[in-house]
Amino acid sequence: MSASDDDVRVGTPERERAIGFLNDAFSTGYLDISEFEERSGIVYGARTRGDLRGVVADLPNAAMLFPDAPTATGVPTAPTAPTTLSSDWETVRRKGSWQVPPRLILTGSMGTFDLDFRQAVFTTPTIEIEVQVSATNVKLRLGPDHEVRADEVVKSGWSSTKDKAGPPARPGGPIVVVRGSLAAASGLIIKR
Repeated sequence: MSASDDDVRVGTPERERAIGFLNDAFSTGYLDISEFEERSGIVYGARTRGDLRGVVADLPNAAMLFPDAPTATGVPTAPTAPTTLSSDWETVRRKGSWQVPPRLILTGSMGTFDLDFRQAVFTTPTIEIEVQVSATNVKLRLGPDHEVRADEVVKSGWSSTKDKAGPPARPGGPIVVVRGSLAAASGLIIKR
């Protein structure tokens, strides 16, 4: 017999994520100090996903608390195969109203990836980008509510990461997670 998603136990990582949502809501004026303090206490005592969902249910980013949760039919969506883009000695661009797949793999040597997410259509609240490049620049242009996480990117051979985007202007937007490796003077440049 399987428990519903609301009955799944939570630990410190889920509680910290919920506190992050409350911090965002407080700093952008959705909660006053007393609401923030009351809800924070509930989060720290939460035992299940349902407990945490109740605390953030009326906030704009509530649906993003557990992006891997089952769909409305109760069946988790099947993982989709990643979309692979290759850039060997060329530039690969995506801009305007393009559909962002849940998982992207960027491979190549001596090329450039220029991915503009400002008007893009996100199919999931979180997308994963795996980079495996050499002597290649990867440029990501974010919208005002997009969050990027690139702390798992491994750099070697004079490669670098430049995050010029800063934090999102408002909480609740899509999250772009970048992983993988940059080799031989490659660069990851993140802007808004």
